[in-house]
Amino acid sequence: MKHRIFSGMICLLAIALPQLSAGGNAGTTGLSFLKLGASSRAVGMGEAYVAIANDASATYWNAAGLVDLDRTELLFTHNKWVQDITNEFAALGFRWGKSAFGVSFMSNTIEGIERRVIPSTEPVDVLTAHDIMFGLSFARKMNEKFNIGTTVKFLYQKIYVEQASGLAFDIGTQWNTPVKGLKAGLAFQNFGFMSKLKTESTKLPQTIRLGLAYHVPFEIANGGFLVESDWVKILDSTSHFNFGVEFSFINYLSARFGYQTGFENKGIHAGFGVGFNRYRLDYAYVPVSSDVGNSHRISVGIGF
Repeated sequence: MKHRIFSGMICLLAIALPQLSAGGNAGTTGLSFLKLGASSRAVGMGEAYVAIANDASATYWNAAGLVDLDRTELLFTHNKWVQDITNEFAALGFRWGKSAFGVSFMSNTIEGIERRVIPSTEPVDVLTAHDIMFGLSFARKMNEKFNIGTTVKFLYQKIYVEQASGLAFDIGTQWNTPVKGLKAGLAFQNFGFMSKLKTESTKLPQTIRLGLAYHVPFEIANGGFLVESDWVKILDSTSHFNFGVEFSFINYLSARFGYQTGFENKGIHAGFGVGFNRYRLDYAYVPVSSDVGNSHRISVGIGF
């Protein structure tokens, strides 16, 4: 079975390798809100999450993690991004035997876009841009060590009177390695197409995430220490690494820290979580340089 798991992951990488060589030009994709991440827990850990995603936000990070839900979960995330950009995410995940299902929604709003038709000090109009994603996810536990999952995304964008729509999909795996506490994850995201926005189709931010996570339980404090590192490749740009750690205490409190390489304006991430019974509140903070503002993200999870 082990050689089958390795073969499957290698085959998935082989599918993506031809695309990697085509991604040399930076900054050529649209629908950038698909890169922003979902859930404050993941963001607080520097977005190093592909191997450990096990809540409703797995619909975004790696659908394979949905089968590790211990109960049905509803998750809401509000992201106050830089320059008054607002991003909202909601997801529902539930298990059914060895399978799991999820639905997710993400919206992104950019206000105050000035429209001009000739050089002038005053704009003709002030516009708002909207991006929307609706996803359907399915996951399956193949055995005690190996999960697989996929998400189909319906996409829509509108700027002024122009609009476009499209379809994309994710596929991901998670593997509990023979090393106790060590887990691996692999996900391919946003592979699909968009219709033309006026005269040109928007190129999707196709992404590959490969990560390893290691968890050490604390018996005395009834908590644990979790560390993960992800390699992330967005196919129109260079790759980068995400690093994250989480300290949990008495099953109710968590402190998180993260770091991302390869970005000029951001790197450090931080956050915390508070949980009680079936409720969970998480917060993440990302400082951004160049006087464009900072990101504050709040998530609320409800278990059923």
